Amino acid sequence: MSLEDDYSGHKGFDPAFLGAGKADGRVFLPDLSPALAKQATPLSGSPKETVLKYRNFSIVMHRVRRFAIYSAANVDFKGRFELARPKDRWRFDPRIPAEMQVGESFYTGNAFDRGHLTRREDQEYGTTPQEAIAAAADTCHWTNCMPQHARFNERRELWQGLEHHILEEAVDKDHFRAQVITGPVFDAADPVLTGFEATPYPLRYWKVIAAINASGKLFATAYVLDQRDTIAQFGLREAPEVPFTPFKTYQTTIAAIEKLTQLKFAGSRGARKTSLSAFDPLAKREARAAPGERSVRSAPGDEPMVPITRLDQVVLHA
Repeated sequence: MSLEDDYSGHKGFDPAFLGAGKADGRVFLPDLSPALAKQATPLSGSPKETVLKYRNFSIVMHRVRRFAIYSAANVDFKGRFELARPKDRWRFDPRIPAEMQVGESFYTGNAFDRGHLTRREDQEYGTTPQEAIAAAADTCHWTNCMPQHARFNERRELWQGLEHHILEEAVDKDHFRAQVITGPVFDAADPVLTGFEATPYPLRYWKVIAAINASGKLFATAYVLDQRDTIAQFGLREAPEVPFTPFKTYQTTIAAIEKLTQLKFAGSRGARKTSLSAFDPLAKREARAAPGERSVRSAPGDEPMVPITRLDQVVLHA
């Protein structure tokens, strides 16, 4: 076994990362619904284990769709090293069968880029530069890769700037940490690529960001990225420069993400585990608003989808 294949020291996502060992302020890995749990990919030789642990983040894979159900990461912006960006060297994770991972051939001859769920830049931290390099390299597993239209990777400032904006605007400056859980929305209507008919690709992605605010309290916000209009307009064989329909980014509630994904998100208040929705400023604001003041909903009873085009539109306070 090579050193690259030795994952024994990889501890994965730490629920207590924000709380510095305290019971209060924990954020847990999402719970899968019973139906979704049946679709999770078991580790080879460990049929009851589905969590792939990397340095500082964890992933659960979907055995039918062959993409990640979610990737959950601890991010320390204060402890980051400014590292030169090497060429990404993607590799299969040997802990699950290679055929249950979407590899290089899927991204050849089309307008898809290899998009990281847990970002390489977010993992460039550690006690030494060597630790940071190793952690960043872990993000280049095919398990952490998702098809994103090339236009997104060239115009990703809003979606990829959310974490840093939240930490700059809302957290205690001595506690520059976040937990970022992200993944695809698997829809029965997702399209397929020719030659990969058994692997529909997702058109929407979600992100939940948790941190400790300036008052020392846990809060969490949720977002959706929608690439449906871009792909519908331009397809995947061409990636024209202009005109370009931007990817749509929405702030939404954690409850909305739960409805879209069959996942449940939880945090802790004191020693008690509770729904992460209890720490969601948008949900609290919506609950207090009069009917005419509430955000746009697709239908009565739906959770809000609030379009954002600038970072200063993000709701960080109830």
